[in-house]
Amino acid sequence: MEKRTGRSWRQAVNAVSLAMGIGILAVGHIAAAAEDRPNILWITCEDTGTEFGCYGDTYAVTPNVDALAGRGLRYLHAWSNAPVCAPARSTLISGMYPPSLGSHHMRSLTQMPGDMQMYPCYLREAGYYCTNNSKKDYNLEETGQVWYESSKNAHWKNREPGSPFFAIF
Repeated sequence: MEKRTGRSWRQAVNAVSLAMGIGILAVGHIAAAAEDRPNILWITCEDTGTEFGCYGDTYAVTPNVDALAGRGLRYLHAWSNAPVCAPARSTLISGMYPPSLGSHHMRSLTQMPGDMQMYPCYLREAGYYCTNNSKKDYNLEETGQVWYESSKNAHWKNREPGSPFFAIF
């Protein structure tokens, strides 16, 4: 077993923090014009590893994903924070470790602390049109208006022209 150094731990924390920090960064740009704020497209999938050409897999033929990775962000040091899907998603939507929320048990449907919101709420406050196409199984109770749209038909193309978007597919 490889010994983990402080640097490796920090890299992993930075990878997770970057994903959750999108909302915080966007809130910092509330005063910026919409054209100054980047559109954010988040493509997520489950039960994958490095089986893509952009990660060096010579058997995989994934030209579209590889091209997107060449222009976007690719995680090189990241791993799941939970052994099952819904608790892992509770971290993605909240930025918190499942045991700290009580969402580490499947189908627990716990509540987030009262002073916190799911991160798309912060992006919405910053003027982003937030859509989710369409999985939401967060293992947390969804409170308030998190998404403008969340369905198999949700799409950033439904936003007001010129407004920035955050879209998950």
